Amino acid sequence: MKSIFIIIIAAASFLTSCKTEKPTLPTLVSTAGATAAGPYFTNDNKGNPVLCWTEQDGKDSLFRLKYAVYNVQTNTFNQPVTVPASAGSSNSAESMAKVAFKSDGTVVALFAKRFPAEKNPFAGAIYYSTSGDDGRTWSEVQYLHSDTAHAYGRSFFDVAVLKDGELAAVWLDGRYAKEIKGSALFFARTEKGKGFGLDTCLEKGTCECCRTDLFADKEGNLHLAYRNIMYPSVLSGKQVRDMVYKLSKDNGKSFTTPKTISNDNWEIEGCPHSGPSIARTQAGTNALWFTAGGGAGLYYTVSKGLGGDFNNRKLISASGRHPQMTALKDGTLAMVFEEMAAAEPPHDMKMDHSKGGMKMSHGPAASAKVVLKIVSNGEVEKSIAMTNGDLSDNHAVLTETDKGLLVSWVREGHKGAEIYYTMVKP
Repeated sequence: MKSIFIIIIAAASFLTSCKTEKPTLPTLVSTAGATAAGPYFTNDNKGNPVLCWTEQDGKDSLFRLKYAVYNVQTNTFNQPVTVPASAGSSNSAESMAKVAFKSDGTVVALFAKRFPAEKNPFAGAIYYSTSGDDGRTWSEVQYLHSDTAHAYGRSFFDVAVLKDGELAAVWLDGRYAKEIKGSALFFARTEKGKGFGLDTCLEKGTCECCRTDLFADKEGNLHLAYRNIMYPSVLSGKQVRDMVYKLSKDNGKSFTTPKTISNDNWEIEGCPHSGPSIARTQAGTNALWFTAGGGAGLYYTVSKGLGGDFNNRKLISASGRHPQMTALKDGTLAMVFEEMAAAEPPHDMKMDHSKGGMKMSHGPAASAKVVLKIVSNGEVEKSIAMTNGDLSDNHAVLTETDKGLLVSWVREGHKGAEIYYTMVKP
């Protein structure tokens, strides 16, 4: 009888810790009826949450980068700012346009555009424009990269604020298309009072179309994760595309050699369009990613210390896609992603981004719901269904505020694709 009582108590404790709460009511932040994509959270130099997205203008059908600062007093976003030079920018869900703020308040907007006259349909460049007056006026557009040839593509970039208040950026670049399989990973940083300086190559032979993740921790260390192309000896040199990690302790002057996050050994001749997410806690460097190697789904692991080996992976969601993760002030992790409510149709996964041979699109299912999970000590503490799955809610992002978690996502429904957000108190 005593053992049965213990089992009942344990089961009740598990259900309480992993309970799923009801979906919250979302608020539209993009223009009603306008097609929007690519939500992305950052913070301004005062610490306020900032939401970016790309939106189509009904007057000329061009996509432009917009961003809005969150007002913690009114619990709403301020009037959106449009970046003029971004007209005609890409609206890729995995290579979203972004803004970042230097410590002196300079706003830097980054966005990708295609070269429409080129034979390679994916040929394009990454540009940036700056504003020193809170987005009222903007500089002339500049290339992020030193190589400006029009024959190949550059995209899937990320940006982070360095400890000295300047910015660092990484991206995937096709300039070595004739020499390597896949893309090359490049890095650049801004200089005081200036834009981005000369770029450097960090890696050759990366997966072409997965989001990169770059962030700086409180100590100023730079953490970088991306999907790499590898040929492990255990598979007789067959191609796999697994996640790897790099660390820089000197503001990006040097990075460690790539460390495999998990030996998934995903044999795939193409790109799944689902990048990694990393976060730093007292437990170490945490990673969250999608793979179909050894079982499809979202997996989590942690590397204790700084730059150490990663533990064996744990399954977070068998049907999850496009994860985003952040470390909370209480030491736990918040993870947000979409879960499929209907099976995806099969895709042709063979492609080559730098040469223009891409034939697939890893989009959301016909219906998908946004799920938020709180993870403590490697275990799911709470699961919250943010949406009910009646529509296609996908590519969610999140950030922490003093009042809770701000979560934003793309909602594809009868009115097209729009950007919604809500505040959650986990």
